[in-house]
Amino acid sequence: MNIKKYIKFLGIIIFVFILWKIDLGEMIRVLSQIKIFFFVCALALVFPLMFIKSFRWNVLLKSQGISYRLSETYKVYMSSLYFGFITPGRLGEFIKAFYVRQDKDVSVSRGMSSVLVDRIFDMYVLLLVGTFGLWKFNVLGKLSFTYVLLLILIALIPFFLLNKRFMRKPVSLLYRIALIKKHEDRIKNSFNDFYDGVNELANPKLILGFLLTCFSYLLFFFQCYLLLNSLDISINFLNITLIMGVSNLISLMPLSISGLGTRDAVLIFFFSLLGLDPEWAVSYAFLVFLNFFVFGGLMGAAAWWLKPLRVKNFSSAPGKKDKISGVNK
Repeated sequence: MNIKKYIKFLGIIIFVFILWKIDLGEMIRVLSQIKIFFFVCALALVFPLMFIKSFRWNVLLKSQGISYRLSETYKVYMSSLYFGFITPGRLGEFIKAFYVRQDKDVSVSRGMSSVLVDRIFDMYVLLLVGTFGLWKFNVLGKLSFTYVLLLILIALIPFFLLNKRFMRKPVSLLYRIALIKKHEDRIKNSFNDFYDGVNELANPKLILGFLLTCFSYLLFFFQCYLLLNSLDISINFLNITLIMGVSNLISLMPLSISGLGTRDAVLIFFFSLLGLDPEWAVSYAFLVFLNFFVFGGLMGAAAWWLKPLRVKNFSSAPGKKDKISGVNK
């Protein structure tokens, strides 16, 4: 049996197990007392949250000389979220690179550079918040040398991936594999396109991208706090920020669809540390799912309908347009 093929369903299995173990009647009672005002306010903040994130990606694209109208960037970003919500680890968000290929005739490899850096911003903020959360709640006890070393290695991974000189050797090994020998030129071109794009992003605008990321997560954690208030759960803003930081960090692992199961398990664990029953944790997880994944997914589906991605643009090579600006030659 191919374990890797089925591991993405681990979260779903955990979710079913949790529903089997908790008191569903009590969960329904908790949800029936929801304060609609706070829930609607949290829903409304999805729009500015996605705008900030799409603006961040727009800044990265402009650093590469790729001119995108902000309204178009917003639709592309929302469409990618739709696919991200239905794929393990939200890998579907990388579909943005194919939109760049479609709209600006830029190679997918070059487009992928801005998408990857965009995701790295999120990963680092979650890594920072999540690690602080694990420390504050004393989840791992006294941090061992092995854990600290592992954390440092994880933090350094993007620096290795984005370093052309470091990656040239492992990629060159692929050239020698007989099965892909015939694709050697294509791989070399894609490799160079990607790292040319990365080099263009290495400028002071990265600071703006990081600040936008911090602001977007501040807004996200405030939404999480509003959802707490909608259930009248007494957890302060700092604690729910740290808890959701850990939850979202784990959701980046390709173990589930839209964080189902993994998010519930994390929330049950942390809520128990604060003296709250599993039914409250799962009820809160359900509201988070409705707010960010159902409502956000519907927004993404609407954006996909307004701006679909044509199948022919799943090619990696650009056409007869300039790779950077998209202006006809």
